[in-house]
Amino acid sequence: MKIVLNELDVEDLEVQNFIKFKSKKHKLTGKQSVTQLVSRAENSDPNSKFANPDLNALSKMGFLDELISGIKTGKEASVFLGRNSEGLVAVKIYTDLRVRSFKRDASYREGRFIGDARIEKAIKQGSEAGLDAHQILWVQEEFRQMKQLHEHGVNVPKAIAVNGISIIMEFIGDENGNPASRISDLKMEQDEAEEAFRQSVQNLKRIVQSGRVHGDYSTFNILWHNGEAVVIDFPQVMEFKNNPNANTFLERDVRSLCKSFMKQGVNASEAKVLREVQTG
Repeated sequence: MKIVLNELDVEDLEVQNFIKFKSKKHKLTGKQSVTQLVSRAENSDPNSKFANPDLNALSKMGFLDELISGIKTGKEASVFLGRNSEGLVAVKIYTDLRVRSFKRDASYREGRFIGDARIEKAIKQGSEAGLDAHQILWVQEEFRQMKQLHEHGVNVPKAIAVNGISIIMEFIGDENGNPASRISDLKMEQDEAEEAFRQSVQNLKRIVQSGRVHGDYSTFNILWHNGEAVVIDFPQVMEFKNNPNANTFLERDVRSLCKSFMKQGVNASEAKVLREVQTG
């Protein structure tokens, strides 16, 4: 069963029963290239643009016309440059949970609504059904949190559509397809670094005001584009009301943010930042 969140209200996720997740079309895969994802001549369906079933579904819904190139390849997911009728988009495709490294995520998932006791048990046991459910829920959570954070004024890429383990979102970069750099990959001038830090703290403050914690907040997950700090990567986002670990992760986020900006020459005080984001 495919869950297409762009056809659902965000809050509808709270009442869904996720029972059947496994798609026989999915093969066990790790990192993939554009060549592997684009449909080949021997494909039995002449209407299929992509070898990847998630991308085919998104294409048929009008959210993706083509893949252009790779942007970033990581252990958890790969990001590609794509295009639809509106222009350039970013396409994030998760690596299959069975071959990627980030499996110990119980602290992040604690308190998340699943809606089916059998699926929850299967996830804890790590069965095949549990892994399928675990993976789909993880991807859905990123899509949901992106939409919620955008609505709360956090500078994040706009979430466009999701299917299976693939998400289409706003492309952060120039009109020629050059992606924005992570702050961690830049050597900034002092004034620019100070401004990037100020905006990053402001984004973190808005995340906290929305009742959430990013869970992996540092310059590795903040882009710098046209003088603006743009936050990325949200599957691990947790909510204060549901997760007893949230405050611990907030403190870690502040520590990581300050430590990573100190490498840019910013005098970042953990105590000051934590106080600022907590007081609202």
